[in-house]
Amino acid sequence: MQKGGPPQTGWAAMRPVLVGFAIVADAFAVGSLAIVRPEHWLAPFLAFGIVLGGMVAFEIWAIRHRRDDEGR
Repeated sequence: MQKGGPPQTGWAAMRPVLVGFAIVADAFAVGSLAIVRPEHWLAPFLAFGIVLGGMVAFEIWAIRHRRDDEGR
């Protein structure tokens, strides 16, 4: 006998979406710094750019592992 209600979505399936939102926010910061170029803009641009690269790599990993919690 099955219980009613929608099936639950696991963390592995939601992780790519959540990381994607963080990538959009960081890309906005990198883009804003590149466009506006305030005084002393290079250091934060590089810092946010490096974080953006790491999050893109994490997003690729998360997409490849989005079904890891199925069957539990």
